[in-house]
Formats: sequence, structure tokens, C-alpha cells
Amino acid sequence: MRAVVMTGHGGPEVLRVQERPDPPVGPGELRVAVRAAGINFADTMARVGLYPEAPKPPSVLGYEVSGEVESVGEGVTDHAPGDRVMAGTRFGGQAEMVTVPADQVLPLPERLSFEQGAAFPVNYSTAYAALVIMGGLSEGERVLIHAAAGGVGISAIQIAKSRGAVIFGTSSASKHDAIRAQGVDHPIDYRSGDFEQEVNRITGGEGVDVIMDALGPTSFRKDYRLLRPGGRLVMYGMSESTTERGRNIPKTLVSLLKMPMATMPWWKSLEVMSENKGVFGLNMLGWWDREGNISRVVDPLMPGLESGQFEPVVAEAFPFDRAGEAHRFIAERRNIGKVVLVP
Repeated sequence: MRAVVMTGHGGPEVLRVQERPDPPVGPGELRVAVRAAGINFADTMARVGLYPEAPKPPSVLGYEVSGEVESVGEGVTDHAPGDRVMAGTRFGGQAEMVTVPADQVLPLPERLSFEQGAAFPVNYSTAYAALVIMGGLSEGERVLIHAAAGGVGISAIQIAKSRGAVIFGTSSASKHDAIRAQGVDHPIDYRSGDFEQEVNRITGGEGVDVIMDALGPTSFRKDYRLLRPGGRLVMYGMSESTTERGRNIPKTLVSLLKMPMATMPWWKSLEVMSENKGVFGLNMLGWWDREGNISRVVDPLMPGLESGQFEPVVAEAFPFDRAGEAHRFIAERRNIGKVVLVP
């Protein structure tokens, strides 16, 4: 089979298409003929060497796919060859074939394309975990979603809209029409101004209830100040420390130095109790390891996906041999929605 192989750590040029053996199929597993594979923040961080949980190079990235069941292992009765499916893959997904445990496989609704299927498992589960399980987002509450035009961002907008929240979203001005169309009430241009000042202006200084942020410590501190009593900040990444070429060493060092004091420095513990705010860290691979699957954050979303309430948005589908270009496309923040790879 052909696969996109991370041959080392560095810029997009380390991604190369190579031939690899077809993966075996064991008891309780099935093998998927991949039609589309998602690219996630974890993949770009793994490529530059900033994701400890990722397999060491040479390795195949990608931890969500859609496609058709190619074969099933002993004991698998819920799926059959030819079924259209989506699956979480814990890396290894950016290949023509991938083997996964049967309990990590979801049916792909007929109304969705394979590209849309590859945009669902990780992005929507991340957004649901952050907004609903950790954030407890309720009707009428205010939510601030950073990078609102990205794959996770659009998933979060749709989930927040379904819960009746008032939605603030940061993106470049050129993407404001797109995020408004998804449900953002207050688009904020993070490039031309300070998002903290703008949120305070719109809310009369009251702030917001829930914030999702994968940018890094530079914005975490501002986020924390924006939380009103009872507010919750969910941190799930550190994209400010990378560029399309790889690790930005100065930014990475600055980010790591800032991290311990970004929100709740140790000496502030008593004051935090008085402020009535909460800070959460979210790592979906860690969640996956602890629970064995992502059912708790995916199963509640399936009715909305089947009915059309949730509609995965695909920015562009790149063939395997343009995987490096796909990573650059994400790093340069040109995408509105999910970027996927197709064999």
C-alpha cells in the first residue's frame, strides 16, 4: 500500500509517499480501505517534533479516516466488507489501508462524502469535549472560539449554535463571512486588533463564559482575564510555537517559559478561588488512552450528524503526494474548515 511517511522531523518536505506492507487484521479488528484521511493539529505538531505521543519517524501520521471496510477479523459482527465508515486510528491513518479496533468505527451517513467523513471524528469530538463536557456550555452563555475558521473551530461553532450560545470567534477578516454563515454572532479580526479589548467592548466589560483556545500562552492569559465569574477556559494546543517550516525555536522557548504563568501561577491559588474561574487542559490522545476510545464524545453527536444539524466543512482535499503542500496550507492559515488527504 502507499502511505504518507514522516521520514524525520522538520518542514513539510519530510513527508514522502512510500510503499509499506498492508496491515494485518486481528480478532476484533477490521481493515479500512481509506478514501480520505484527516490532517489535525497533532499531525503538524508531530511533524515538527513537538508531540511526544506521536510515533517516532519514520512513521505514518493521521488519526482519523473514512472509507470502506475491506475485511473484518474474527469476532466482528457489526461491520461487513463494503460498509461506508469513519474511524479513529491513533495515527497510521494517512495510508491506503489501516487496521482499527471495531469499536472505534462509526457508520458514515450516506449523505456525506468520504472527505466530510474524515473531517468528523477528531474535530467534533474535540469540540464536544471542550464545550460540553469540560465547558458545560448552556443556552444563552457566551463562548469565545479562537481560530474559528479552522476544522475544530467550525465544529465548535456548530456545536455551540446547537446549544443556543452567543458565539464570539476570532479569525482573519477575510474569513468573517464564512464564520458568520456557520453561526458566529461576533467575528473578531485577531490580526488588526486585540481580541481582549474587542470582547470587552462588545460585552461592556462583562466577558464570556467559555473559551476554547489552541493558540498558546500569549493568548491564555488574556483568555483568563476575559472569563466572568463561573467562566471556563479550555486549552488544547500551542500553535504559536510552530511555522510551516517546523519548530520556531525562539517562540517555542518563550511559550514554554510563559506556560507556567499563563493562567494560574502557583502563588495565585487563593485568589483563583475568589475569582470563581476554571481552567482545563484537553489532549484527545490522552483522553483516548484513558478511556480506550472516544465514544463518550462522539456518540452524542451522531444523531445531529445524521440529521444534518452538524455538517463537516472541508476546505480542500490534497492527494497523498501533495501532503507537504497540505501542511503548508494549514500553517499559512488559508483553510476554512478541514484539510484532508486522499490516496
